[in-house]
Amino acid sequence: MTNIRLLGPAKERILSRLRDGRQTAREVASDLGIQTSAARKHLERLVEMGTVREEFVRGARGRPKKYYAITDAGAELFPRHYDVVLNEVLARLEADGGEESARRVITGVAENFARPVSSRPGRPRLARALRLLNDLGFEATAERRGRKLVITSRNCPILRTAGRHRELVCSGLHAEVIRRALAVKRVDRGKWIVDGDSVCTHTIET
Repeated sequence: MTNIRLLGPAKERILSRLRDGRQTAREVASDLGIQTSAARKHLERLVEMGTVREEFVRGARGRPKKYYAITDAGAELFPRHYDVVLNEVLARLEADGGEESARRVITGVAENFARPVSSRPGRPRLARALRLLNDLGFEATAERRGRKLVITSRNCPILRTAGRHRELVCSGLHAEVIRRALAVKRVDRGKWIVDGDSVCTHTIET
């Protein structure tokens, strides 16, 4: 889920309140004008979704009191404009040093992402590479087809930036992360989400 409004009005209001600080179920209920039991049900569901976490705070006496706090995942549901900033950064890099200079920067970023995977030899490298891609938001899987390994990415986490800086993102970052993480000389690109395909595919000869 990437849109706060998909949660419904009650849960959206709860997360909005929790951005100001942690609250108990009773405090949430009072703020929203609903029963504590109803507030608790909403909060428990948000905990299950990973957008809210429970915190127990011990006072001077008595049992610890349960509070609810928004998580990073919950905060990320609110509008963000990372792509606007990234677009301008890449545009400035290209304007100041040319496309090749911008590509060196992006390739360096890909190298930094891939280094923890590529620096650890062994058979689990593919699993670590996929974990890296998925941590970055690519929703990647791998399939062996004869002597070829095909990595399929079902999401582009910076699609709007890829639309404006196609080669820098698709080649300089995405394909380069795969190449460096797997420590291979060549990665062939097939389908591209930025071109309207439903997935991105990268093929490696093994």
